[in-house]
Amino acid sequence: AVVVSEHELGGVDMDEGTSRSSGASARRLLADLLGSVEGAMTKTVVSVSSAMPASDALAFLYRNGVGGAPVVEYERVVGVITISDLQSPRPYAHETGPFLRPHKGGSQWQVTDLMTKTAITAVPDEPLVDAVVRMTAARVDRLPVVDRDGRPIGIVAREDVVRVLARASARQEALTEPPRPVLPPD
Repeated sequence: AVVVSEHELGGVDMDEGTSRSSGASARRLLADLLGSVEGAMTKTVVSVSSAMPASDALAFLYRNGVGGAPVVEYERVVGVITISDLQSPRPYAHETGPFLRPHKGGSQWQVTDLMTKTAITAVPDEPLVDAVVRMTAARVDRLPVVDRDGRPIGIVAREDVVRVLARASARQEALTEPPRPVLPPD
C-alpha cells in the first residue's frame, strides 16, 4: 500500500488568508473535535481481488451497497476500484507492441485492468481531519484503512465523515444550549 501524505499531494490550506499559526490551531481544534479515523471508519471491509472479472466485481459492489472497494492481494491493499471504473472500461490496450488491440470488454476485463493502482490509505490512529484533507486533495470518496502491515481493517468514506460532523455538531449544540429551568419537587 502506498500512503500519500498531504505534503506529497500539494496540501490543502484549511484557513486561506490566515497566518500559519492560526491555521495550525484551527487544524488542532478540528482534530480534537472530529477525533481519529478509527472513530469514523466502517469496520466491515468489502474488498475484491485484482483477478476478479470486472462484471462480477460490479455485481458484488452493487449487492453490498458500496460505491467502491479496496483491491486486495495476499491480504494487502494494492489498489481501489469503484463502480464508475467498472461501468465504463477504458478502450485501450495494457500491453505494448506492434499489434496492439484494445480489450473488447465484457468478461475479458478484470479488476486489475481498471483499478486505481496507487491506493491512498489511512491508518486508524491518525486524525480524521488529516485523512479528509488527503481525500479532498486526491479527489477520492473513500480511503481504505490499513494496519501496520498494509492489511485492510476498515474504510472511511465521505458519508462516514458527514456522520462524524453531524455528531460533533450535535455535541457542540448540546454544550451551548442554555440550561432548562428545573422545578424543585413539591
